[in-house]
Amino acid sequence: MAKQLVRRDNIDEFICHDENKLYVGQTLILTPGAKDYLQEKNISVVYGEPAKPETEPEVKAATAVATDLRGRIEQLLQSDFSISDRQLITDVTRKVMEKLENQH
Repeated sequence: MAKQLVRRDNIDEFICHDENKLYVGQTLILTPGAKDYLQEKNISVVYGEPAKPETEPEVKAATAVATDLRGRIEQLLQSDFSISDRQLITDVTRKVMEKLENQH
C-alpha cells in the first residue's frame, strides 16, 4: 500500500471538516509544515483510522458525490480562477457546498 505525504498545500484533502480532525492512518505521513498548520488551525490529529459507521447505500452515494463535487470546486478555483490560498479555497468551497445544500 502506497503512503501519501500530507503537506501544508494539500492538507485540506485529508481533514475531516465536520469533526475538525485529521485522521492519520498507516498510509499517511505528516510533514512538519502540515503539523504546524494543524496546530495553527486548532485541528486535532487522531492517529488511526476513523470509525466506519454503517450507512445505507444511498447515503454512501450522496457522500461520494459531495466529496467529488468538493474536489471539483477546489480544482476549478485553482485552475480557472488561479486561487492558490488554501484557506480561501476551503472557505469558498464550504460556502458553495452550504448554498447548494440549502437549496433542497
